[in-house]
Amino acid sequence: MDTDIFESLNDQQKLAVNCSLGNKLVLAGAGSGKTRVLTCRVAKLIYDYDIKPSNILALTFTNKASNEMKQRLQAILKISTQGLWFGTFHGICRRILKIHWKEAGIKDFFSILDSQDQLRIIKRIVKSRKLDDNFYDPKQLQSFINSQKDRGLRYDKCNNDDKLYIDIYKEYDEICRQTNSVDFADLILLTYEMFMNNSEILKYYSSRFKNIMVDEFQDTNTLQFNLLKLLNKENCSLYVVGDDDQSIYGWRGARSENIKYFNKQFKDVEIFRLEQNYRSTTNILDVANNLIAKNKDRMGKNLWTNTNQGNPVYFYEAYNDDDECSFIVDKIEQFVESGMKRSDIAILYRSNFLSRRFEEELNSRSVPYKIFGGFRFFERAEIKDVLAYLRVAVNTSDDSSFERTINNPPRGIGEKSISVLREVAKKHKISLWESIHNENTLSLMSSRCVSSLNNYKQIIGSLTSLLSELKLKEIIEKIIDISGLTKYYDTKKNEESLSKIENLEELVSTAERFTHNNLDSENLIQDFLDNASLEAGEYQSKLDSDPLQLMTIHSAKGLEFPVVFLTGLDEGIFPNPNRDIIPGFLEEERRLCYVAITRAMETLFLTCSNMRYMHGSSSDFIPSRFIGEIPNELIEPIKTEFKKKFGNDNYTESNHYDEFSQEEIYDDISQDNVIPFIRVGQRVNHLKFGHGVILSYTGKKDDLKVQVDFEKYGKKWLVLSYTQLEFIN
Repeated sequence: MDTDIFESLNDQQKLAVNCSLGNKLVLAGAGSGKTRVLTCRVAKLIYDYDIKPSNILALTFTNKASNEMKQRLQAILKISTQGLWFGTFHGICRRILKIHWKEAGIKDFFSILDSQDQLRIIKRIVKSRKLDDNFYDPKQLQSFINSQKDRGLRYDKCNNDDKLYIDIYKEYDEICRQTNSVDFADLILLTYEMFMNNSEILKYYSSRFKNIMVDEFQDTNTLQFNLLKLLNKENCSLYVVGDDDQSIYGWRGARSENIKYFNKQFKDVEIFRLEQNYRSTTNILDVANNLIAKNKDRMGKNLWTNTNQGNPVYFYEAYNDDDECSFIVDKIEQFVESGMKRSDIAILYRSNFLSRRFEEELNSRSVPYKIFGGFRFFERAEIKDVLAYLRVAVNTSDDSSFERTINNPPRGIGEKSISVLREVAKKHKISLWESIHNENTLSLMSSRCVSSLNNYKQIIGSLTSLLSELKLKEIIEKIIDISGLTKYYDTKKNEESLSKIENLEELVSTAERFTHNNLDSENLIQDFLDNASLEAGEYQSKLDSDPLQLMTIHSAKGLEFPVVFLTGLDEGIFPNPNRDIIPGFLEEERRLCYVAITRAMETLFLTCSNMRYMHGSSSDFIPSRFIGEIPNELIEPIKTEFKKKFGNDNYTESNHYDEFSQEEIYDDISQDNVIPFIRVGQRVNHLKFGHGVILSYTGKKDDLKVQVDFEKYGKKWLVLSYTQLEFIN
């Protein structure tokens, strides 16, 4: 056995590894070496406690984590890991059910349904019941069924205001039994039910697995927690590792309180804290610690490191989102020129729609990038849907776009009817659009289907007639509205649908920016569509082996990067206001920010924007409350680079107003620029910033900017044409 690895452990890690048997909770902070501790603990059990590998159960949340532990353990012990019971909750439960299928009440050789398989069954049920899938959305029903199973509830034990939800759950379960299929949630629920109903099998496994290890314990749901309670019998040792400060999956069923109540639910719990961080510099950790300290009811932990202070944590308050993106990409290019790999740099954001402006900037500079764990903006399904409507409006012979839009969102035009249209089009050598104008074709359809086709014709006809009348932005808005896509997503009220709505809103802003950047275009709509196609394909094919990393913070969990740009730290964006209906949402959003900060190893930039182009128009923003929660001495503001980048010689960043005299500013303003109702000392009111006083102004007409000293938020520069200011007499 390789004993050197034990000697390399720090004091906190040694205590957690060398402890006695029994129930243990290891609070492992970000970058504190939890995988090393888990691996060494297993080696300790085998080497010092003479426990057989087959008597140890190690549960993880990803196969990657499980395989990494196996590989490390194999390197330490120099033995095969074949007999180890290491795997995810679902993987281990599948293994048990393959042995005890009869006792679990299922048949041998059962099939496991993936998410898409599950969704197809639910869609068939909705269709067979002739339900409107706008009201009984299959994905929403899928989420309901899975959430009930995650709580350990079958259809006869759950409650819902709409009885049809329960009926569909029942029918879905019956189909699964008839087809000898189980879904992912069932793997755990069936195992739990079998243990509850068969004391002998439960006794066997609780006796066999007297040592159970659990990674990422803060991500366990109700059913997983209860399963562990069942297995944790007398003389059993449950060793769990987690971090309550990194619990960020409440929206998908994880219960952060599981780790908080661990010592109350299990006997004689000993708690260890891993606080020494091996990832980040002192400056980064100080910012993270001070932010997360604002959360109440924490288990208590303070990260520290033996490394030097490192670079300051930089804060850039951009004038607008163009300024923000330009600043970040400039910095990235400087890092690359100095020899750093692009793949060592990550841009993190709270919501997917924020990637769009960065994609534009990176594409314009031919900087290779990768959207980690997601799609590029123009590759996202909801964006393709809107563009397909636009393509049909421009060219009704576009059969591919026709098929994408004809029943999207669902409007009662099934595959059978579409097949009829295809046959007619093929027979008469006409487009699918032309086929729906054929009376003989319509005679083959149901009256409901004909009504839906007529509605679709009206939508496309209306859009076609407006192409020459409306601006590109307005056309996109019209498509989103009359297609019913926003309404369709809005009814779902889940994380995915909210993200789709944000992306649709960002598409409007994208269209407006494209218009401003292509004023000389002879066919703006076609150029916009062509650009979308090129961005979706061309740059992906050019992606080299060293792309810049773009990702949501959720996707970044478990990763680390030498340089991190945490962007979009604007109030109203992060924390995400769409989640404020969820209990404890602000604490979880703060934990999410903490996770983002602790991804940075050497250098961290925090950025926000005073003005952001959203929903097709400019909106004013203030820095996120999370910025305000970090002590000033821990972050180093960067003076705005707007002046030199965008050629505005008069613009000065509000935080540095004192560097310029008011007289100097006025020297740059000619009498021709003065607007009669604006005067220094004029009291104003702003919707977000509240009351303030005008200090100065500069520019002319649409570019006129005013500097206002707000009572609560200090000095801000605002573009008057984009800002709704109330002038108080």
